[in-house]
Amino acid sequence: MSAKAGPILALSVNMKTVIIVSKCLRVTKFNSEASWYEFHFKGAYAGERVKKVMLQGSNQPPLKAGEEYLIYVRLLSCVEGVLRGEILKFRPLDECWDRS
Repeated sequence: MSAKAGPILALSVNMKTVIIVSKCLRVTKFNSEASWYEFHFKGAYAGERVKKVMLQGSNQPPLKAGEEYLIYVRLLSCVEGVLRGEILKFRPLDECWDRS
């Protein structure tokens, strides 16, 4: 993403699943199987201001801090500016198109 572009949040019809395009800022490991991932975000969801996105996911394969991703997320909550969810699937953003 360019310096002017921000993260993207695309909502599905049922508002339970969203697609997020954003940069992973931090990884917090729970154990050998699961982690929380913090993503950059400034925007709104369902009329509430969102300051960051916290996603729970598997460590296989792990997401890396500093990398940008296209992520399918099952929403868990959006409270006090923090959108929380579970990663359903993801793909590094640089693998989403042909750069040749």
